[in-house]
Amino acid sequence: MKKIILGTTALVAATAFTAGSASAADKIKLNVGGYLQTSFVAASYDDDDRLPTNIRHEGEVQFTGKTTLDNGLEFGVNIQLEARQSGDQVDETFMYVEGGFGRVNMGSEDSASYLMHYGSSSPTPAFGLNSPNANASGYTTPSTLTNDLGDKDKLTYFTPRMGGFQFGASYTPDASWETGSSGSPYGPLGADGGTEEAYSIAANFVKSFGDVSVAVSAGYQTITVATSGADDNEEISVGGQVGFAGFKLGAGYKFSDNDGLTQDLERDDFSVSLNYGMGPWSVGVQYAGVRLDGASDGDLDAFMVGGKYTLGPGITAYGGVQFYEAEDDVVTGSGSGDDATVFFLGTSISF
Repeated sequence: MKKIILGTTALVAATAFTAGSASAADKIKLNVGGYLQTSFVAASYDDDDRLPTNIRHEGEVQFTGKTTLDNGLEFGVNIQLEARQSGDQVDETFMYVEGGFGRVNMGSEDSASYLMHYGSSSPTPAFGLNSPNANASGYTTPSTLTNDLGDKDKLTYFTPRMGGFQFGASYTPDASWETGSSGSPYGPLGADGGTEEAYSIAANFVKSFGDVSVAVSAGYQTITVATSGADDNEEISVGGQVGFAGFKLGAGYKFSDNDGLTQDLERDDFSVSLNYGMGPWSVGVQYAGVRLDGASDGDLDAFMVGGKYTLGPGITAYGGVQFYEAEDDVVTGSGSGDDATVFFLGTSISF
């Protein structure tokens, strides 16, 4: 993995050497984009009255820009600002360089195994069951994405796509460090962060065969734990999607060992979806589950039915219903077991 650093150093040196011939390139100008998802939610919980009705907001303002030098290298920047008060007010922030060699991301961004994953897809914005922007309160959130590392500062390389195949790898020097999120390295295992470096590798295959589209992926991620007596965190994910005649079937699975850097906690996440779209509208169903074993134990099963309709450019109305059945430690609210029904209606605006 450390060869990635050496390769990138050589790339930067080569770029500096040719910079004198790049005077015709335009200076990067930032474009403003993003999204806002606003939903009205009515929920019924068996064990208590957590947020029975409320308004949910999720959004980002995204600043992006790029330029291409005369030597053919493309440099770009991506800065994502949360559209509401947040402990991590600025989300992903990174720059990249791209050319015939592939692409290198540098900064606060998700890892290769996260970005290259294909799995189940939500019938609606915001409320999908696989790593949603908004969901029922008081439950462990299902996700087949390798997300224990998050946006810690890292270096990621993606190969060019060849014959439908692409490979990627990430190196994180300090898995406790994300610039701007804390005045010093932090993490769940101690004042010094409790972690050292982290690595991620991934591959996917994306191709169309006539009217059938296929995408499959596999990824692995590990975080080295510095605390004496603690084992490293590991995540393995697989998934795929198949599309035909307006239908899209998706499924994903993730296994985590020492999940969330919790010693002796094994976790399984899985999700499957089937969506159908025609013109401006689409409908679908999705299922997701979580199983905890070891330091914590518990089961969660969630199911949703939903749909969306495109009202105009960048404006989508959506709605649906979710059903939750959970017990033991996957319930983060009160009680050892909790079933819920969640209704939601909302509008998503992208700009």
